[in-house]
Amino acid sequence: MGFDITLAKRPHKKWIGLTIAIIVLTTACAKVIPEKEFPRTIIPSADQFTFHIQNSPDSIRVLYLGCGHLIILYRQENIVIDPFFSTHGFTKSKLFSDTIAFRKYENLLKKQRVNLNDTKSVWIAHTHYDHMSDLPLLLEKKRIVSTTPIYGNEDGASILQNFLTPQQYHPLTKELTYNPKQPTPVSFINASTSISVLSIRSDHAPHYKIFGLPIHLMKGKLKANYFKKNFVRATDTTSRGQWKEGRTYSYLIDFKTNNHIDYRLFIQTSASHYPLGRPPLDVLRERPVDVAFLCAASSDYVKKKYPVNILRDLFPNHPAKEAKVVWIHWEDFFGEPLEFEKARLVRMTNFKGLGKRLRKGGFTPDSIHQVMPRPGTVVTIK
Repeated sequence: MGFDITLAKRPHKKWIGLTIAIIVLTTACAKVIPEKEFPRTIIPSADQFTFHIQNSPDSIRVLYLGCGHLIILYRQENIVIDPFFSTHGFTKSKLFSDTIAFRKYENLLKKQRVNLNDTKSVWIAHTHYDHMSDLPLLLEKKRIVSTTPIYGNEDGASILQNFLTPQQYHPLTKELTYNPKQPTPVSFINASTSISVLSIRSDHAPHYKIFGLPIHLMKGKLKANYFKKNFVRATDTTSRGQWKEGRTYSYLIDFKTNNHIDYRLFIQTSASHYPLGRPPLDVLRERPVDVAFLCAASSDYVKKKYPVNILRDLFPNHPAKEAKVVWIHWEDFFGEPLEFEKARLVRMTNFKGLGKRLRKGGFTPDSIHQVMPRPGTVVTIK
């Protein structure tokens, strides 16, 4: 998810853009977290939460760092999803990696005993800035080492071109990606000896609607030369609007002992139009998901099948009320997502509406099976 209020050249689009800017800036302020609304299980102060699966003697630790940024730890190995920790005011059009935010980020990793040098691979869901703009700083500071493979859409290579080593970036081509609308052979990518990842073609919800018209920002063709010239150092400023979305992916991740799957996680950091984003049904029937990480932001701007239908597919053998879900990308990332006290709900998303969809589908949020953690929380699966 990302925002950029820019006015197009055509008069009617200029009027729409101006309307959007006025509405968003005057009425769509971030809200204080309502403890009695959905979800009712926001972690108020603790930085630990545990799901009891009892599938393996080894546990998984997932550190949630805001938006779609997850660090998943298993057997002394990490995989990183959507690295982002620098925040910027809503009205500012220029972005940069914030060194103060970086120090907070490193302190939090140290507190949670996370060493990024143990990272075996990085996975980018799409190329909006709030899903990858701090990866260059992690590369520049050698927190993500030069031999670590990075996977994402084709635009990612252009954005990161000044920070990559040769052959470090791996575009997720059609051959490497499962498409739910045009089923293709399933091909897991081995992230390590014990972790395998299936990339799945997904899409990105509109950011909001004006008079019923869906507004989808930061789409279009990426300008590779812009990043080649303007993004040489991680602290260089870039325009928010240049971070085009590109193709979007969700991920099915298996954690294995030899060929046995100990745990299976599903990661979707952008709400999508079902069935896009959904893993192969036959794969799910053979081995359902243990825990799903789903995006809350913009969830009311996709078809009402989201998220109920995909949850039914992910947990085919479970009663709906027992589906284990971690709701991510819920906080207002224009503020300070790494500070518990300042976490607020992202603007322009109807959380009551999301809760209504879930309850209607039988997925009633409760404190055991669903959680919406504050950034900095470790979700343990064991």
